[in-house]
Amino acid sequence: MKISVPTHINDVTLAEYQKFALINTENQDKEFFTFKTIEIFCDVDIALVAKMPYETTLELSKEVLAVLDQTIPFTNRMTLNGIEYGFIPDLQAMSLGEFIDLEENLSDAKNFHKAAAVMFRPIVKSYKNLYTIQGYDADPEAIEAMKDAPMGVIAAAIVFFYGIANELVRDSQSSLEESAKMAQTTLEKHSLTQNTAGLTLSMLYAQVMLQSIKPSQK
Repeated sequence: MKISVPTHINDVTLAEYQKFALINTENQDKEFFTFKTIEIFCDVDIALVAKMPYETTLELSKEVLAVLDQTIPFTNRMTLNGIEYGFIPDLQAMSLGEFIDLEENLSDAKNFHKAAAVMFRPIVKSYKNLYTIQGYDADPEAIEAMKDAPMGVIAAAIVFFYGIANELVRDSQSSLEESAKMAQTTLEKHSLTQNTAGLTLSMLYAQVMLQSIKPSQK
């Protein structure tokens, strides 16, 4: 029996990774985990996997896990099912709806395709390195399409997004501290509320984002 094993993280789809995330739990039976890993990523029925020599299943599982451990640089474009997608060009210009959907759906791997549909959208205009993307409307078909996205691209985008979010948090905190100092030395008409009113929405969003980032997340 010929078995195809992925050799690159982008050979793995987001949907496959989501299936894997369901079985990748702390108390999972080791043998079941090994068999299901091969079934998911090598497209072999688990009943056939169970008939293989156990040492073979361990080796195959090891190869797959090594691929899942790969990391690739962030890329702001990808082609999926013949359509070119672009990452949100300006995170500071995100709408409240975009931010809420990202914040909620990045907290659980089973919803990563929903978050991916926020981060990546079809490119409508492009000039050299610049592009514009479709507006966000939480379209069910667009969300479902993201299940076919290469996992390496999505994983890199998630890491990139959290990195930017943390930078916005630091900027926001610095701005708030500076505003507080100014408020203490200004007249009453220049209250702290007025001094912080100029903060961009993205900075305020980032403060909420910081609270949702768990230490175990990468």
